[in-house]
Amino acid sequence: MATYKVPQNIGKVRVAMGMGGKFTVWNGKQGKHEFAIVCRDRRQAEEIAKLLNSKDRPKEIDVHL
Repeated sequence: MATYKVPQNIGKVRVAMGMGGKFTVWNGKQGKHEFAIVCRDRRQAEEIAKLLNSKDRPKEIDVHL
């Protein structure tokens, strides 16, 4: 299980295909402001993206790989 701290100014996140065919929740930025969470499958990635795009998003999120 991995714990990610969610920054306050993350912006809108989306589901993208990452390296090695893994689904990733990604904010579309590169470099210093990039935020990405690697997920086990597309269903899990969509659930996390829906949670992070809501108005009351958590400060930390636990992801089971």
